[in-house]
Amino acid sequence: MVFYNRRYFLVKSEMTIIGGQVHKKDVGLWALVIICFFLSVPSRAEMISTQKIAFADIEEIYSRFRMKELAEKEIELRKEKYLSEIRQVDEKIRQLEASIALEEERIVVSVSTVSAETSQIVNSTTSQASTEISTATVKTVTPAEQMEELKNQKNLLSAEAKEGLKNIKSEYMSQIMGRIYDACAEAAKEGGYALIIDKSNAVYGIPATDLTERILEKLK
Repeated sequence: MVFYNRRYFLVKSEMTIIGGQVHKKDVGLWALVIICFFLSVPSRAEMISTQKIAFADIEEIYSRFRMKELAEKEIELRKEKYLSEIRQVDEKIRQLEASIALEEERIVVSVSTVSAETSQIVNSTTSQASTEISTATVKTVTPAEQMEELKNQKNLLSAEAKEGLKNIKSEYMSQIMGRIYDACAEAAKEGGYALIIDKSNAVYGIPATDLTERILEKLK
């Protein structure tokens, strides 16, 4: 029987994997419980002595796995795409802010001119004045509404980028860990090993039982 549980397969102490997050101390405790259980029964202890056990540097395998590099490049491209969209909205916000500032300055200048030329305003018709006031009102309100819409758009894009990148990383991690698990299982089956332990959790092991390179070959 192959003693593997894909659910608890580990890359490194703080890496999120298919079955959740596993820490080195949890793995060590889990391994100790299993060893004590087997050694507590004579027949099981004898069984252990006849089983072949190997180890592998899972962190090394993960860091050298080409699929990891491709995944990181793809994630970086997605990230840049999100950032580009956010930068475009930022640019629109800056342009609108500049436009609003110019409009406010124009209104101030217009008010000053009107105060200095009161006689000309008195001579103008009421309808013309109403039209000008109405037009000024529309011009000041519309940019404010546009600004609010752009800021909402930026917030939505930021939230979408965060969630999107999180999902992409999780998806790639599941695929990568699945491939590594399959390669380990294949190497164990070929070598007749009943158990492969992570090198970081092994106290002692001879080089002949290190399957790191063999597993990497299967991942090419």
